[in-house]
Amino acid sequence: MGRRAVKHAAAGAAAVIGAGALSLFGAGPAGATPATLTWNDGQTQFTRTISNGTPAVGDTITVTTAMYRTKTPDVTYLTFKDYHPSCLTYVVNSAKLTDAAGTHPIEPWLEVKPDFIAADFISEGLNVVSKAGATGAQAPVFSAQYKVGDCAAGTSLTTGIAYSQAGAGGAWDGDSKVGPSITVGGTPGGGTGGGTGSSGSSNLPAPLNTLMSLLGGTGSSK
Repeated sequence: MGRRAVKHAAAGAAAVIGAGALSLFGAGPAGATPATLTWNDGQTQFTRTISNGTPAVGDTITVTTAMYRTKTPDVTYLTFKDYHPSCLTYVVNSAKLTDAAGTHPIEPWLEVKPDFIAADFISEGLNVVSKAGATGAQAPVFSAQYKVGDCAAGTSLTTGIAYSQAGAGGAWDGDSKVGPSITVGGTPGGGTGGGTGSSGSSNLPAPLNTLMSLLGGTGSSK
């Protein structure tokens, strides 16, 4: 596939976060409020949102990652790995890839481990293309749900991603365990959403706002 370049965005957390923007909306433990992180890795911008940054044990949270291509050429995602704390348990059949063609279930081509899940788009037969300059629903978004287990209360627990993509110049690997983080200790019953009342999806980036609504919203009803 031509040259192969390996990039490690987590090599310097300060540099990575400096390239993006970190936003935690109302980080109080009593509220189910989303946590969002945006950063750049080469010519790709990632926006990663956790529906509830301060969940309680027993809650189910939704994690989404939008993959925007900022410059040419377009790239095709071959694999995608979603890191999570080992005290979280993946919810079976919740992993999905949403793009301009619609929403695609990922299983059975999904590797499930205690601290990550890994999707193989090629085996799934999905052509996951991130087009340069694409915005909104055109950008691919990976999502999955996790149930919060017996995590250490009050401790910041980091999430992250890894991926492989191919483009005109060859193939690349990326590995970014930069967040956002969650802190377990919120009020039970925050549910799959994030936020109480109007503090939920209206705070999310536009493409994730729509997606989160489809996946259960960010309200406190679940």
